Amino acid sequence: MGAAVVALVAVAVSRTYLWAATFPTSVTAGGRSLDIGLGGLIARSADDATGWVQEHLSGFTNGFKDQVTLRLLNPFEALLTGSPWWLAVVVLVTLAALAGGRSAAVTTAVGLALLIGTGLWFDAMTTLASTVLATLVVLTLGVAGGVWMGRSDRVDRAVRPVLDAGQTMPAFVYLVPFLALFAASRFTAIMAAIVYAAPVAIKIVADGIRSVSGSTVEAATALGSTTWQVITKVQLPMARRSLTLAANQGVIYVLSMVVVGGLVGAGALGYDVVAGFSQGQLYGKGLAAGLAIVLLGIMLDRVTQAAARRSGPASQHH
Repeated sequence: MGAAVVALVAVAVSRTYLWAATFPTSVTAGGRSLDIGLGGLIARSADDATGWVQEHLSGFTNGFKDQVTLRLLNPFEALLTGSPWWLAVVVLVTLAALAGGRSAAVTTAVGLALLIGTGLWFDAMTTLASTVLATLVVLTLGVAGGVWMGRSDRVDRAVRPVLDAGQTMPAFVYLVPFLALFAASRFTAIMAAIVYAAPVAIKIVADGIRSVSGSTVEAATALGSTTWQVITKVQLPMARRSLTLAANQGVIYVLSMVVVGGLVGAGALGYDVVAGFSQGQLYGKGLAAGLAIVLLGIMLDRVTQAAARRSGPASQHH
């Protein structure tokens, strides 16, 4: 009853006095107006930091972007897009069979046939190149960060909340800092996809490492194994199913950023989708590009899932 009375009084005051209904954004102290808005402080700090980075580190960031693009992204993309389509199909189906077995190979063959039918083979291979490179980086970060967290409770308690926060952040938020650092380009989209996908991969690997029996680790240590040998010959092999699950989730998260990346110069299928919903005459191409992204996702998901099933008994339940 008392709370209701207080609420009614507050409503009456706010409707009578304008100052009571206005949200305060500053306070006056010592004759000076001080901004109390946290959003304004964050905006000013981010603008100042971005300006400093662009002024002092633009040479480094642009050079790094150019080197990665010229030495890694362009050659791999040229390999996929420049090879005869039939040769690419044979190689991809063979790799799927080696990684996931017959069912994965069949799924890949059907998916590639449908991709050819969309008429977007070149764009699909361009997107696949960026996705594979980003996923490899995500797995590298996943293994390094996951082992670090899995072997240390203190590190896990400190890092896991940061990773949880990163997973809840909208995908578009990841584009903002990388746009400031690298401008609009394929590299910017890849970096945003890496940061978006890395948290889930790191947590899966960390859980896999943590699930390895402590007695097994102690036995290996007692036999004279070094820390590096324990990690590479005991913990990682026993957590191999977690590694394949991390690969599965990493590639799906990376691929989910394709359309978002199309907004910042990623090109290929992401750009086709963006152009489709922004230009009426390109609706059909945008729809076909969306279908191609789904096909890529299904193929990559089935191959990595099959590889996870073939990697042995689960070391971690998810």
